[in-house]
Order: sequence, then C-alpha cells, then structure tokens
Amino acid sequence: MRSILFHSLLGLGLLTACDPVKPMVDAGPDTSCGLDCVAQEAFGLIGDRCFEYSTNPLSAQTPPELGVWVRKDLFELEGGVKTIPVEYRKGGQIVQTDFFVFKNGDLTLMRRIAGTQSVTYRTDTAITGVKWLTQATLAGENLSTSTTAFLSRDDSSTPTTYRITTDVPTTAEKKTPLGTYDNAFKILFGESPDHGSDSRRIFAPGVGFTVISSPFNLLGGTPTPVYLQRVRDIGTADAGPESCSLGVP
Repeated sequence: MRSILFHSLLGLGLLTACDPVKPMVDAGPDTSCGLDCVAQEAFGLIGDRCFEYSTNPLSAQTPPELGVWVRKDLFELEGGVKTIPVEYRKGGQIVQTDFFVFKNGDLTLMRRIAGTQSVTYRTDTAITGVKWLTQATLAGENLSTSTTAFLSRDDSSTPTTYRITTDVPTTAEKKTPLGTYDNAFKILFGESPDHGSDSRRIFAPGVGFTVISSPFNLLGGTPTPVYLQRVRDIGTADAGPESCSLGVP
C-alpha cells in the first residue's frame, strides 16, 4: 500500500512539474503620466512643461520669442490614436501643433497643424506617423519612413519619404541661454515632397529640443532658429505666474 501511495504521489509531482509554464503578460509602458512615462522623460515631453526660446543664442529675451507647451491632456486622432499635442506659441498665438506618439518607445510624429492646414502621415487610411528619434539615437544615424502625406487643404494624398539624419553639433550649436549641452546631437530633416518640415533641431537627451529651426508653415520657408532659455512646469510653485508665451494659462 505504501508503495502504491508513493508512486501515486511521485506521478502527481512529475505531472505538476511538466505543466507548461504560462507566459508572463507584458503590462506595457507606464501610462500614469500620459502615454509612456519612460519615453516622455527621455524626450522631455512632460505634460504641462513649457519650453521658452530666444532668437539670441547667448542671452534670454523678454518676452520669449517662442513658447513650446507640452499639453497634459491627450488628444485622440481618427481611429482612436491617442497623442501628446505640443503647441508652438508666439505672442500667445498658436502657430503650430505637433501630435506625437511613442512606438516601442520611439518618438513618432503623427500630424502637424500650421495655421489652418494640416498634414497627417498615413498608411492607407490608418494614421501611422513618421519616426523622429529612438531613445538610443546618437549622432551619425539615419532614419527613413515611407508614408503617405494627407493634406487637409485639398484632401490630397501624396507618397512621401521622410528622412532624419543626425550629426555632431558645432560648439556654437551646443550653447543656449540656458546652458551648454555637450551631450546634444543635431537633427537634420528631409521630406520629399516637403510639407513644412523643420530644417534642423538640436536635441539633448533627457532635456528636449534645445534649438528649433522650423518654418511653422506647411508650405515651407526660411526659418529663424530659436535657442532654449527657460524650462518651466506650468502649475507648480516654482514655475511663476507667467503663461507659456503670453497666452492661457
């Protein structure tokens, strides 16, 4: 009897040991602060953060030439795509809004609105965006996205190639009124055909864009670069009473 009981328990143990291990479910990114807290920290896209810029690379100006406000409230595009809106403000007026997502942690531009016109990057009818940066991007890299640019002004769709090239910035490009960013790298944009892409930006990991050169116009133009002079988190005690570029709040 003891032998039968022993072999029965042994068989049960072997059966249990051979049960297939259930795979762990990926919980996905931490969305408590928006879309992806780790990615938002890496790219500086923190909700209600205000970046202020000067046209002078060495000194701040009052009021700032440009305020870039990362909106805390997510905006849902067609198809249920949740995005982080980033407003570019001059004199309190919104001159451009970019809508970003993170695909596997990569910074991806989905739509850009400048004035009353917009460009949306799609695959067929789905909004899929164009890749800007990965969290591991360094100087000397190339990123390319084949997409279709949908233009609101005439409801047209145009096959488009969107290219990102990164490079080592000059000593002057690392300097801003707020400080010198030795770990920064330069981003050169190329879009064919062009739909108001930036000419260049300087990016400092964990900070954000320290230099922005954008036409703020989907028809393009000759942009004036602006340089980071202040970073504030709207609504906090140390942010001060000023709005992000003379507007609301």
